Amino acid sequence: AAAEEEDLRLVLEKVVNEAKESVTRTPSLLPVLAEAGVVDAGGQGLFIIMEGMLRYIRGETVEVDFALETAVDLHVPSEDEYGYDVQFIIQGQDLNLEEIRNTIAAMGESTLVVGDSSTIKVHIHTEEPGTPLNYGASVGSLSKITVENMQEQYQEFILSQAQPAVTASVTSEEICDIATVVVAQGPGLVRVFESLGASAVVPGGQSMNPSTEELLKAAEELQTDNVIILPNNSNIILTAQQAQKLSEKSIRIVPTRTIPQGVSALLAFNYQADLDTNARVMERAAGEVQTVEITIATRSVQLNGVDVRKGEVIGLLNDTLAASGNSPEQVIEEVLRQMKAEEYEIVTIYYGENVTQGEAEAVAARISQDYPEQEIELVNGGQPHYLYIISAE
Repeated sequence: AAAEEEDLRLVLEKVVNEAKESVTRTPSLLPVLAEAGVVDAGGQGLFIIMEGMLRYIRGETVEVDFALETAVDLHVPSEDEYGYDVQFIIQGQDLNLEEIRNTIAAMGESTLVVGDSSTIKVHIHTEEPGTPLNYGASVGSLSKITVENMQEQYQEFILSQAQPAVTASVTSEEICDIATVVVAQGPGLVRVFESLGASAVVPGGQSMNPSTEELLKAAEELQTDNVIILPNNSNIILTAQQAQKLSEKSIRIVPTRTIPQGVSALLAFNYQADLDTNARVMERAAGEVQTVEITIATRSVQLNGVDVRKGEVIGLLNDTLAASGNSPEQVIEEVLRQMKAEEYEIVTIYYGENVTQGEAEAVAARISQDYPEQEIELVNGGQPHYLYIISAE
């Protein structure tokens, strides 16, 4: 029986390799495919099926998770403004990260493409989910595919619901023996961290700190003894350290104080490195990002030379009060000036639950006008409390 299984594995390996090469050649056979920059969908589907069979024979896990709201037909009607949230991982050899990032960016909005020459994580909002999936499959092997419908009714429902105690998405520990626990609030921010490989997301943030028990439970429920916790708020660091003391697992705290620091730290996670090395590298990466937070003052105060009246818009730069004013646009402009945003390459804007898409796009357009050399990215974070969270790196 073992010999027969080995023969089947060898045959499937040859079939899968030839199928992949055949699919890659389809654009040269059909000009319409070459013009669209995609491969033949039918052929790609057969290749994925056969690759799945091969992975099963090898004992490898293939997880494809479709949300309940996902339509069967991947072609979205043009009148659907919201499209789909698509996430997947590309694995291969000598992957060209910059080329893949630029190609994916042209396929939709809120794109996030990170990784290295062997593993690349992709997150994109698009009306044609088949397009980035086909492209990703043409340059490597796909895994952890998630396609989520973002219709307005569904999005409003998600925003109106309380988050569960722990939203777990086992990812990093499936590739290595290190898991990551992240604290975040807002459906968009949760999706960002999950797309970057967070193993568990515990709801929490400014004015909503998770308990030691919640962080401890999140770490204990993971299938590994090596855990890294990203608090993403200065008020949660001590809570995370207390959970670390109570656990018998090997837990390291990367003391991230803001959401952008958490994103930067998770981007620096290395699947080939050990626990302590990852903790050091992630902490260093977190320290290299600048964070701007825009919110409404709940009381009048004079701090750091800034006079603030209750109800005014205020801007924090790396957790320090930097400016106040009558509008978010005015305050953002001043804080970015103080930060010297022109010295950074990428500015990412996460807009909150009380900001409309139109308002956020207007802010992004203004920043792009003020800083034409910088790459401006806009993400619907859906976070409470902060109108905008802006990172520069």
